[in-house]
This record gives sequence, structure tokens and C-alpha cells, in this order.
Amino acid sequence: MSMMDEVLENQIIGRIAKAFQPPPHRLNRIHEADAEIIDLGGGSDKYLAITTDALVEEVSSGLYDDPYLIGWMLATVNFSDLAAVGADPLGLLITVTYSPRQDEAYIGRLAEGISDACRELKTFVLGGDTNEGRELQLSGCAVGLVPKDRTVSRMGAKTGDKIYLTGPAGIGNVFAFLRLTRPGPQLPGLVYRPMARVAEGKLIRRFAGCSMDTSDGVIHTVDTLMRLNHCRFVLNDSWEKTVHPVALEVCRSQNLPPWLTLAGVHGEFELCFTLDPQREKEFLEEAAAAGWAPLLIGEVADGEGVFFRMAERLVPLDSGYIRNLSAKAGSTQEDYIRQLLGYAQKVGV
Repeated sequence: MSMMDEVLENQIIGRIAKAFQPPPHRLNRIHEADAEIIDLGGGSDKYLAITTDALVEEVSSGLYDDPYLIGWMLATVNFSDLAAVGADPLGLLITVTYSPRQDEAYIGRLAEGISDACRELKTFVLGGDTNEGRELQLSGCAVGLVPKDRTVSRMGAKTGDKIYLTGPAGIGNVFAFLRLTRPGPQLPGLVYRPMARVAEGKLIRRFAGCSMDTSDGVIHTVDTLMRLNHCRFVLNDSWEKTVHPVALEVCRSQNLPPWLTLAGVHGEFELCFTLDPQREKEFLEEAAAAGWAPLLIGEVADGEGVFFRMAERLVPLDSGYIRNLSAKAGSTQEDYIRQLLGYAQKVGV
């Protein structure tokens, strides 16, 4: 399989989307932005940003079983899409389908998780719908506004750009690895409660060439940006800086290559973005003044594909294979991880 093979998820989305009439007031095309960017007309100086996301596999697999975390994540997965396009959130609409197994205390904790995540982002639950069914199912729809002169999407990377993350990566995949394959007590310090990077997104929208969240992992993100922008994405092998300290500790204890924490499909909701080197100094100064330190993880080059820079050599990464692996590996996490490890051994990274 080639790194440029079609991504299976994109094929499914394409088959669904081809039945729909393209909306004339939507600015982005399919796959080009984390949230849909809508021109409201009427002389407004802002676009509407709107997105929807659901929690299904995460709940049915047992990855999320704490009602507070489930509620928190419902808000996070939706507002993270708004953060990636630099939107100011207006609020969240929610749909909750609950079963008789979820009692009043459970639903109360679920609501607290949603509410607390919204409070942290200084936004609100606008309303929604509730239903009773066989299983717990949740979905959300986040809406926001973004200035017309400061929009950012997944498009706009160019050769010579620097690649940045808003913070260390890998903690989401380590959380999933431990929850699904290592039942029992978890490592001290492993608290998975990611925050949508809304504040950072507002700064990024002024400087970035393109932006996308890492909800499906860093490799998934850079592969998507590479395909859309027809550039080569070269990632540094500085794992001590790129990978979250707790994720590094897990890799050492489990004898795992650190880069695999970037390859799984359960991310940490950082933002990955590209930056023109001529604007880098100004951007970093403003980020420091705002109290956060972006992480430089690589650069954009001529060509296509995803590569690791290892000392003086470039190692090609079959990012298409990695993205398709979760759909092809079978029903168990052990199979998925075993095949990822097999690929790591094959490429020698």
C-alpha cells in the first residue's frame, strides 16, 4: 500500500456527500476545514462556523465510562473543531439518548461534565434534545463566529512553512492504549481531560497558513494536511519535546517507540498548524505574552508525503497505511497495536 492510497474514511464520506447539493453559501469544500464556514450575507463582517460530532465508539468500547468524562468530551470534540478554524464559540446544542440503565445521578454527572467544559471555554449549552433508547448515545452541534479577514482552514500550507503544535501530543493515544489493553490501575499523573484550544485558535487565525485539530492523532492530521495542500510534511524526531511526558513514560515502561503515540486514532485535541517563517518571531512573542509555548515539530517541503527527519536522513512514513489500519486491523485493539508495532519494526523507526 502506498502512502498516497485513498483513505477509507474519505471514501465513505465521499459516497455520502455526493448525494448532497453543494451549498452556495459554504466557503470550504469537503475535508477542507474542521468546521463548516458559512457566509451569512447581509454585510456581516463575520462568518458562521458550525460543526457536529458524536460520541459513539468511545462509549460503546468502554474507552469512556465515567459520565463526567463523557460529558466533558462531548463538549470538547465539538468546540475543538471551532478552535481549529479560529472561531469564537456561541454555544453548543446537544442530543442525549439515554437508556433505563442510566439513573438520575449518572445523567447529573454527565450534565456536569458538559457544563464544566463549557464554563472553561466561557460559552454555553444553547439547548438540545433528549430521547430514551437501548444505549447511551450523544451528539453535539457547536456554533461560532469568525472574522472574515481572519479565517483559517486546512488549506494554505506552502513550502518552507514551519509546522507547530499548540502543546505536547500522544497522551490521548496512551490513554486509549492503557484503558483498552491494560485494565487495572493507571499510571499516576495520567489524567485525560483535554481542553479545546479555543483561545490559542484565536491567535493562530491571525498567523497560520492552515490549521487542524489532532482529535484523530498527529499522523492522521499531518496526512490530511499533506493531501489537501500537496506538500511534503517532514516531522522532527525530537520526541522528548513533541510527546507528552506521561506518554513518554508509558513508552519506556511498555517498550514502545514514542512516535507510535502520534500514530493511533485517539488524539489529544491540540491544534496542528503551519507558519510562515517570516511571521514566526512575531507569533511566538504574542503566544508567550498569552502564556503558552507552541511546539515546533517540523517543516513543509517540496513534494508529497509524510516523513520523519532522523539525523541526516529522511524516513518515509506510510501515513495512508497507518490511517487505514484501524479500519482493516479487525475488531480488537490488540490486533491494531500489533500491526502498528509490526509497521514500526519494518521501517526501523
